[in-house]
Amino acid sequence: MTDKELRRKMEQSPEEGRRGLFEEYCGYVYAICANKLKGCGASEDIDECISDTFAAVFAYLDRHTGADGDLKGIIGTIARRTAISYFRRLAAKSDTTVSIDSESLGELSADIRVEEAAEGSALREAVLDCVNRLGEPDSTIIVYFYYYGMKTKQIASLTGMSDSAVQQRLSRSRKRLRELLSEAGITEEGFQ
Repeated sequence: MTDKELRRKMEQSPEEGRRGLFEEYCGYVYAICANKLKGCGASEDIDECISDTFAAVFAYLDRHTGADGDLKGIIGTIARRTAISYFRRLAAKSDTTVSIDSESLGELSADIRVEEAAEGSALREAVLDCVNRLGEPDSTIIVYFYYYGMKTKQIASLTGMSDSAVQQRLSRSRKRLRELLSEAGITEEGFQ
């Protein structure tokens, strides 16, 4: 469904228009929220972030009824901002502080393996960069399949593609991702 069709639908019947907008962009918003909240948020946090994102999108569209613009861009911006806000809130909850005067500071620094953490972070960043270089929808399919452990049928329903199309894209994306990782100097041993 095009942006014009969605806007027209929202003017005729706001409830149906919102439902259509949600169905059209749910997978996109999920990918953004899940990517921003990975490592600090549970699936419930991601679901709540998605709900808040669509609430903010609907409020924005209600306030700006006559505005023309790319819905995907608007929705993506709102999703990123909402997810970042959630990330900050969740990170603040889990943040612990240690007094500088603490006697256990020496023990704490010995337990933290800074080099390993930095290497792991750099590796994850390089892999994510390679995944992003696949482009859409291949990068989304790879993330859904490997990071979230979704089945191809689930991915198909989120992306609006057929199951066989998702399987084909997944197969091609794996091959292309191996090439990109190899070009970046990342081997399978780097993941272990």
